Amino acid sequence: MNFFKNQLLFLVLFFSFLISFGQNNSTDFEPFLSQGKRSFPFLLFSPTNNSSAFKASPLTAESTSGFQFNSYKVLVNLKANVFKKIYTKNNYQLAISGHIDNQFVFKKETSNRFNGVTHSLFNTDYFIYLHNDFVLNNNQFLRVNLFHRSSHLGDDYLLKNDISRATNPDYWAEDPANYETLEVLYAYNKTKIGLYAGISYIVRTDSNRKKLAFQTGGVFKNFETKNDFLNRLFIGYDVRLLENNDYNFNFNGGVGYAFKNNNSLRLEYYNGYLPYSRLENEVKTSWISLAFYYNLEL
Repeated sequence: MNFFKNQLLFLVLFFSFLISFGQNNSTDFEPFLSQGKRSFPFLLFSPTNNSSAFKASPLTAESTSGFQFNSYKVLVNLKANVFKKIYTKNNYQLAISGHIDNQFVFKKETSNRFNGVTHSLFNTDYFIYLHNDFVLNNNQFLRVNLFHRSSHLGDDYLLKNDISRATNPDYWAEDPANYETLEVLYAYNKTKIGLYAGISYIVRTDSNRKKLAFQTGGVFKNFETKNDFLNRLFIGYDVRLLENNDYNFNFNGGVGYAFKNNNSLRLEYYNGYLPYSRLENEVKTSWISLAFYYNLEL
């Protein structure tokens, strides 16, 4: 109990600092577009969106295939995305971005060797994107992505589960979480609503991963009230269907508050297979996240 009290106190203090930090600038409020240099809207509630964030997620349910994932209590994501525009002409923009998503796990452990809270790096995902963005008109956008993804389980996790080249040679023969993908996304954005849908196909021919994935989502924003705080709230959702886990329903949704510089604080709920790591089609889980999203551009 003390562990969760201390964790809650830390989160309150941390996000209080972020709230004060997020109010410094005074740009226009548009959470769906967010950063001025990006011509394609953000997929705000997509777990795999290339955005920067700090997320804390107490796990609420787990099912695994022989792994010790269900012993973990809190999942912390540290996500960093750096975006760079390299060419623009008329309604076309070419950009590159790099994305790292580190997932740490925390739990209370009592044993002869240790009594207290332990933490370890569970997994790290790396993405490199080439973005081809087209502004079709004031409200419609098209993006064609070519990206590489690689995913690596942390050493602590591998050791605790006795996953090594000596004991599990077949496990290391091929990594289905490392691949290249061609993705097409369409977005529609107006003052009070933003919607998107997309399809992706893995182009690496030597991967045994099933190749198709579908995604759709939306955000409802800019509520007209007399209260400035309520006007900056937004709600949204994201749904992903992957052939790799037999098109099971992966849902993420929640509510957020956009600061004046379009950083945002969000409360999110996720239910589905892990949206990252080699275990994504083996671990089905759900969690509630408190997340702060911030902007990094070059």
